[in-house]
Amino acid sequence: MKVIIDPDSGFCFGVIKAVETAEQTLKGGEQLYGLGEMVHNEAELERLENLGLKTISIEQFSELKGATVLLRAHGEPPSTYQKALENSIRLIDATCPIVKRLQEEIKKVWQKEKDQGVQLIIFGKASHAEAIGLNGQIDKKGIIIENLDDLRLVDPQRPAHLFSQTTMDAVKFEKIALKLQEMYSETGQDLIIHKSFCRQVSNRTKSIQEFAASVDVLFFAAGRNSSNGKVLFQTAKNINKRTFFISGIQDIDFQKVGIDWGKIETIGISGATSTPPWLMHEIAQFIENTFGLT
Repeated sequence: MKVIIDPDSGFCFGVIKAVETAEQTLKGGEQLYGLGEMVHNEAELERLENLGLKTISIEQFSELKGATVLLRAHGEPPSTYQKALENSIRLIDATCPIVKRLQEEIKKVWQKEKDQGVQLIIFGKASHAEAIGLNGQIDKKGIIIENLDDLRLVDPQRPAHLFSQTTMDAVKFEKIALKLQEMYSETGQDLIIHKSFCRQVSNRTKSIQEFAASVDVLFFAAGRNSSNGKVLFQTAKNINKRTFFISGIQDIDFQKVGIDWGKIETIGISGATSTPPWLMHEIAQFIENTFGLT
């Protein structure tokens, strides 16, 4: 039996930047607050909090005065920066460069076309920090949709732009874009599609499919709140039915899954863009120790 860690899994560069920024700041010894979950991974959050990072909500942020706050990779709406200015809060901005560029793009479109009745449609999760940040760039006037049913909120008699939260499922985005194009072909109004994905994230769809097909069993590690994790897990599950979602070694029960481990030659370990590499190595070590492979 061999345990293999997916070489294309783990932190994307945006999360790497945010985590490294947090670590460097904490080394200085000052109290550092993190606005929202720095990463959607419970194990990594616990590690950062043990280093001194204190995670706070937007409500708690609004009550701070003169503190130092780290903004995560997901990005924030303009109101966060304004509140920091009012309360003399020092911001350390770790917004992912790709998210930052998308914020600037959607804001530019809004400022140019809002007086023409344009609709800005955002394919994303309404409660997700990135979607909230994007919507904040356009005075919270965006139409946030998660599925085809939500397209009932769109008026095809008015021009529209379609954007996407950078970590959403590219296949679902294409289905939504196609449906919108059908709706707009009947009215003749303008519709512009912006494929605003993070390529590093979207490329993992193909790589996880290939990796899932190459192993007998796959343990996919991710945080319960990771949108990217849910998408990649389901992608892998569609290829390899013996794919199991875990958040850490505590979720692994070799007896419960009903597999004859004596017939298994390869066990794969993969993760989301918010899954820390150290966690995947910890899982690999646990499996190897369990089966006496070390």
